[in-house]
Amino acid sequence: MILDRLVELFLRFPGIGPRQAKRFAYFVSAMDSEYINELASLISRVKNEIGRCNMCFRTFSRNGAQTYSCELCENPNRNNKETLLVVEKDADLEAIEVSGAYNGLYFVLGGVMPTNLSSRKSRESVRLKELNNRIEKAGEEIKEIILATSATLEGELTARVVEDQILAPLIISKFPEIKVTRLGRGLSTGSELEYSDRDTIVAALGSRR
Repeated sequence: MILDRLVELFLRFPGIGPRQAKRFAYFVSAMDSEYINELASLISRVKNEIGRCNMCFRTFSRNGAQTYSCELCENPNRNNKETLLVVEKDADLEAIEVSGAYNGLYFVLGGVMPTNLSSRKSRESVRLKELNNRIEKAGEEIKEIILATSATLEGELTARVVEDQILAPLIISKFPEIKVTRLGRGLSTGSELEYSDRDTIVAALGSRR
């Protein structure tokens, strides 16, 4: 049945449970043809018009150009290319950009390390190897790496894994001048970065340690 298949597909969306997936399926089935056609058209264009930056790994619009780097990484006016800020997901990056408190480079991990060690798929989705390659490629240009993970159990675990498994070996063997910092006061325990307001983000970046 087509509705059952729709529910299965919506269940793959992050944070969506069975009830929400069913609501989405029934909502789509109730919409008029114009809405359905536009939605289907946009979804079909995603792969061709939306890309993932090969430097920071954020999702970006290519705007018809065959480019593999996003406008943030290619922007010559970003005046702090010695700082690399590591976030969990695209929404965190966007929240920081909106705050205007940071003008350096980014890296999107693509997820968090689950506290459940048996969740192998979630652990493998975090871009640890890609982060390692990004730092190696930048060489001595990077002077500071800011770990901007959320103040949750998963966020803290992710920051610890990144620092212990990726950053510490690189700093010891190749780049001893790199300073590693964490977001400071501002983020309350249990909060996710994407839901923090501008003042909270500014405070957290300003008091990083």
